Amino acid sequence: MSQVTLECHILDTGYCLAWEHHMIQGGQRRKVACHSLVALLKHQEHGWMLWDTGYAPRMLEATQTLPFSLYRRATPLYIQPRLSVAAQLARWQLKPSDIRRIIISHFHADHLAGLRDFPQAELIASGNAYADVATRRGINALRRAFIPALLPTDFAERATLLPEFNGPNLASLGPTYDLFCDGSLRLVSLPGHARGQLGLLAQTQRGQLLFAADSCWLRRSIYECRPPSRLTNFFVDDPRAIRNTIQHLHDFAQAQTDVVIIPSHCPEAFRQEVELSYEDN
Repeated sequence: MSQVTLECHILDTGYCLAWEHHMIQGGQRRKVACHSLVALLKHQEHGWMLWDTGYAPRMLEATQTLPFSLYRRATPLYIQPRLSVAAQLARWQLKPSDIRRIIISHFHADHLAGLRDFPQAELIASGNAYADVATRRGINALRRAFIPALLPTDFAERATLLPEFNGPNLASLGPTYDLFCDGSLRLVSLPGHARGQLGLLAQTQRGQLLFAADSCWLRRSIYECRPPSRLTNFFVDDPRAIRNTIQHLHDFAQAQTDVVIIPSHCPEAFRQEVELSYEDN
């Protein structure tokens, strides 16, 4: 195992409201605040990078009119300018130009609304994921929770689009892609929620973290093998693959008990990774 470890900070970029019984089978009929978490990472050689960019104020602008206003109606948004990643960088004496790379887990709007704030960064994503959304517009884009206006106009020029992975298997999760060939950041496919969705296993100063994107919305889905409600089948890429991915993550968690799994919108993960860190400081 590589000895390279990364500095890691997990940021909250705002939240939407969703029904818990939609997020997990058997959940309560209550509204839950689903924060959009991103990771700010520093590699000793390759510098600063981001895992997703979460919400940003332009998300509100992009959802003012039909058809994308339907996005806001389905999941009411609570976004503040001070929570954009670009605004939070000052805590580490950073500016947007210091971010060299952004890894995009998938192309849903709540994961890429901040992309335009980083005009110099290399953008890393699954080739299959981009191919699925690149030509979508209007309702056809909304069906994939994709808002074209959020993508930088020069996305194609700055993007590194990854092929299907063929690196060494990660226990229960399949082939990997070693981003820097040193074991510090390994990408893995987490299919189902969105075409080409990626997960990221990071070797950090506090231990191994698996950023699981939207493979599930609640971490207990993994530990209890409980997928989302079937009502969500209407807007995900592959419902059967979601169930398989959750099972694979369950098996991974059973075998790799030292790895902390962080789904992007899990309230428990938000409490542990963001709220408690602010209290500690």
